Amino acid sequence: MKNILLTAANSDIAKSLINLLLENKTGVEFNIFASYRKNLPESDKNFTPVVLDLCDKNSFFALEEKFKGIKFDTVVNFAGVAITSPVSSLNPDELKFQFDVSTIGLSRLLNFIHPYLKADSKVINISSMAAFGVFPFISPYCSAKAAADILLNAYEIETGIRCVSIKPGVVKTKFWEYCINLNESNFKNFNGEYEKIGNFLLENAKKNANKGVSPDDVAKVIFKAVNSKNPKHSYLIGFDAYMASFSRFIPKGILNKIIRYTLNQRVRKFQK
Repeated sequence: MKNILLTAANSDIAKSLINLLLENKTGVEFNIFASYRKNLPESDKNFTPVVLDLCDKNSFFALEEKFKGIKFDTVVNFAGVAITSPVSSLNPDELKFQFDVSTIGLSRLLNFIHPYLKADSKVINISSMAAFGVFPFISPYCSAKAAADILLNAYEIETGIRCVSIKPGVVKTKFWEYCINLNESNFKNFNGEYEKIGNFLLENAKKNANKGVSPDDVAKVIFKAVNSKNPKHSYLIGFDAYMASFSRFIPKGILNKIIRYTLNQRVRKFQK
């Protein structure tokens, strides 16, 4: 029996992973601890829901008794949010919130869970192709995902515990709708010279909810990493994620011109 902890288990990708873990087709039985900020589902065989909010350090204390005597083989962090805004009008509090969820929350999780990990445990974080930092107007999201990758890499060097970054491209999930609602006031920052771009980004986000790879496809990659004795440090999922990864090899000045040109072309096409 292997113990696995999933954070933000109400996400579409997490739900798909839970199904794979419970199907037990590999012959490995998993004891799943799935965390939720609220609205816990019912417990079942090998499935225990718990309350955990990565942004609330006090919510970790209640788990100390529940996890007593448990050693986890794998931890998968699904917690995420995406803040959008031009940098010139970005509210510092919004930037802080982004990092609190994606980076500081991960740090809180590592602080808490470290004593409950085995020497050969794995920590898997759901990152994004945005970690390559090539997407304007979602710089808080890009920055926080990149910082989380650096944090995880340092944790592996310091502890020897394998850390894995899952970098999907666009995924068909309700995450898009959630972020659109969350950024309702931020889209008002797209005025003046950014008004057309703001309209394009909003409509594009709505379309992304129904295109890209499926949550099941992402879950299968995570499941592979969970069951691997020696998983890769980073997994790219989707053609767009692979394309974003090539940005590492392009000189910054040239890359920036390509991104500006491409974005302007897409905005013009959107307006027609």
